[in-house]
Amino acid sequence: MLLVWLLVGLAGAGVAGRYFFEAFPEAAVHFKVTRAQALTLARDFATAQGAQLDGYDSTVVFNVEDDQKTYLEREMGLQQANRLMSSEVNVWYWEARFFRPLQKEEYRVLVDPGGRIVGYQHVVEEAAPGENLERGAAQARAEQFLRDTLQVPLAMYTFLPEDTNSVTRPQRTDWSFTWERTGFRAKDAPYRLEVTLQGGRIGGYGEFLKVPEEWLRSYASLHSWNNAIETVAIIPYALLLGAAISVVFLVGRRGQLHWGATLKLGLFIMALYFAMQLNQWPLTRAGYNTNTSYSSFVAGSLGEALGESFLMSLLLVIAFLPGELLYRAGQPGNLRLGSVLTRQGLRTKEFFRSGVIGICLAGAHIGYITLFYIV
Repeated sequence: MLLVWLLVGLAGAGVAGRYFFEAFPEAAVHFKVTRAQALTLARDFATAQGAQLDGYDSTVVFNVEDDQKTYLEREMGLQQANRLMSSEVNVWYWEARFFRPLQKEEYRVLVDPGGRIVGYQHVVEEAAPGENLERGAAQARAEQFLRDTLQVPLAMYTFLPEDTNSVTRPQRTDWSFTWERTGFRAKDAPYRLEVTLQGGRIGGYGEFLKVPEEWLRSYASLHSWNNAIETVAIIPYALLLGAAISVVFLVGRRGQLHWGATLKLGLFIMALYFAMQLNQWPLTRAGYNTNTSYSSFVAGSLGEALGESFLMSLLLVIAFLPGELLYRAGQPGNLRLGSVLTRQGLRTKEFFRSGVIGICLAGAHIGYITLFYIV
């Protein structure tokens, strides 16, 4: 039987090794700039646009445009999609953010893995002052920004006058202009550049694959089915959880539960999960809403992490208490769960066999996940 598990584990690991980068193309992203280098590039770019970043806090996280990535994979196939995403279409980027607590004005700069600026946003108050440029003058400044600052070869792009928009603010006029790459289509999706002006200053830039609205609606419909299936899947989980709680109460009245080891395990899992949440602090901090005080944000985030950790440990305790009892009753000759991590327990054949099977299950599982995402 152990040989069968070894074969299953090796098969799963082999599948993962062969198809992993096709199932998860982001794992094959070639980084020419590190996180720190991306932050420096973003800071330099924002400063060149007139930003005064002294006293600003900063965050930087790696992100992906999910809709664009999914569209390419579903419509172009994995091989062609990976080729486009590594050369002609940008979907992955470092997102750097510069902000001050309780201040609306902030800056966001997107840097692709190769170090190129692929997005920029300057958030300001609607009442912030600025120029009231005519369309021609505003378009000229947008073209100058693309040509001189970003070194965009405008000859490869077609200007889309129908996508030009203006918004009159209390003390300025904002404009947005769009260009489309000539002769390029990822099936039905063109590649576009968009520049926005806040008065006479560059307020934003982005380059993106314009995914068709019909495809987005179809994909949203697919997602609704996924959510419905997920909801249905909660039912047996709730029944199992209810059964576990009922066993805890039933057996607890008889005084047959072993709380000591269970609570220690629960506290260990709680501490471990809380440490995992703290490890995600850079991602959490990147989502800070500057409308609230920073101290309140930190306290709320820590409280939320602690609450999630407590719930996770509580679920484990609820499962472990009746599970350990039923295991001892149904498998009296096997190694007790409380004795596994002792010196004597670690030296048993049962622990060795179970450990090998567990490792083989991990190999089989990663192979299954890889095949699932490819399908």
